[in-house]
Amino acid sequence: MKQIKALLQHSRTNSETRQSSSRPPSPAESPQPSGQSATPVVADVVSPPPKEEHPVPAPVQEPLPEAPTVGLEKGAAVDARVPSGAVGGPRAPASFYCPISMELMADPVMVATGHTYDRVCIERWLAQGNRTCPVTGMRLRHLELTPNFALRNAIQEWAAHNGVPVPHKEGRVNNSLLYKGMEEDTPTNILQGHDEIVWAVEIHNQQLFSASADKTIRVWDIASKRCERVLEDHSRPVLSLAIADNKLFSGSYDYTIKVWSLNTLQRLKTLTGHTDAVRALAVANDRLFSGSYDGTVKVWDVKTMECLQTLAGHTGPVRTLVYSGGHMFSGSYDKTVRVWDVNTLKCLATLTGHSGAVRALAASSKRVFSGSDDTTIKVWDSQALTCLRTLEGHEDNVRVLAVGDSYVFSGSWDKSIRVWDIDTLDCVRVLEGHNEAVLALAVGPSFLVSGSYDTTVRFWALESLRCVRKCEGHEDAVRVLAVASGRVFSGSYDGTIGVW
Repeated sequence: MKQIKALLQHSRTNSETRQSSSRPPSPAESPQPSGQSATPVVADVVSPPPKEEHPVPAPVQEPLPEAPTVGLEKGAAVDARVPSGAVGGPRAPASFYCPISMELMADPVMVATGHTYDRVCIERWLAQGNRTCPVTGMRLRHLELTPNFALRNAIQEWAAHNGVPVPHKEGRVNNSLLYKGMEEDTPTNILQGHDEIVWAVEIHNQQLFSASADKTIRVWDIASKRCERVLEDHSRPVLSLAIADNKLFSGSYDYTIKVWSLNTLQRLKTLTGHTDAVRALAVANDRLFSGSYDGTVKVWDVKTMECLQTLAGHTGPVRTLVYSGGHMFSGSYDKTVRVWDVNTLKCLATLTGHSGAVRALAASSKRVFSGSDDTTIKVWDSQALTCLRTLEGHEDNVRVLAVGDSYVFSGSWDKSIRVWDIDTLDCVRVLEGHNEAVLALAVGPSFLVSGSYDTTVRFWALESLRCVRKCEGHEDAVRVLAVASGRVFSGSYDGTIGVW
């Protein structure tokens, strides 16, 4: 009884506090991220400042009647009796009230059973370890909370029409309580074998390939999670991987690219010519493009394994490559992006505007996105080769980009992930929760997954843009991610690969 009553009293106090004013919260009351005055923010904790690195109140409603409860222990269902409304005041439709607090809902969200609750109340319910629907007692298949926008609009319209203070949800949602009640998972398996940092992972059919600073490439069977082979021929760390024409290509700090048969896992050839580390590999039109710290991009025929041409022009190391619309884009520490025709191998344009190194590139069907140390993301038309917009908001280097059907995601040294609408290019959400720089992103069928220097992997639901899973198990930074066969694979500085 004490637990449920305490929950109800806390929820009622919170709700009365939220509804004590008829005006929206001021910026001072509801802090917003820098550069996005009205951007909703998801946070599992209120982030401390990042470490240095590379009016007249409206009348208060009288309290609603105490709601009876059924059951006294954790997990007992609450009574869904309809509240009578404020004494002497108008009665709202029954569906407008939270079944837990019996108050008008400020931020209605649906749980897996389809029932709707106020977010603060249901998050507290889950934080206490409950895994059932408070009304029905049914076990929840998952803990994702889906915003009920239609109901929230209806509540606000009703409140305005009847002169009742309009409930306002907080501008910054604190999910720390929910995280305590969620699955803080450990991986289903940790693949061990590498002795140093895992720099790259690539998936082909039912095999996972991992490249490491220990100079090797390991081949893992995804089903059994066993290492089938260790490919050893590089003399320095292996940084990049690519697959084409039934071959695996590996780029290394030893300045070479090794070519391996996917059938026999034997080395077929060593491609030489670069004079510094091979940092990026990409494939287009039966051609392999290799970006190097020597400032060049080399083009190789994937069938004959012969060098077709060396693309010169960058004045700094080439860090990243991406293909879009018949063009190969190369991003460099020289602060530019160069565009190469994949057929003629001519440089079509040099895209300028960044004031810092370009570390990340990603592409949709018609656009290319470049992330830079200058904290911005530039959006380029992949055909006209013009800058459409500069996306601002991050407070530190943009380290990684990922593109989904509806959103573009950017991960930064500022510990956050920004979510940009792929059509309007507006920032629609800031995902907070990681305690260190975000190093890796990957998009799955219904989720975004992120890896960080804080050693964790987080899953974010694409529908609600909220963290639904926090995964721990690595002992050092999560450097790379891959999604395949219903699983997520995370490569870490600790030399292991987590399977989630």
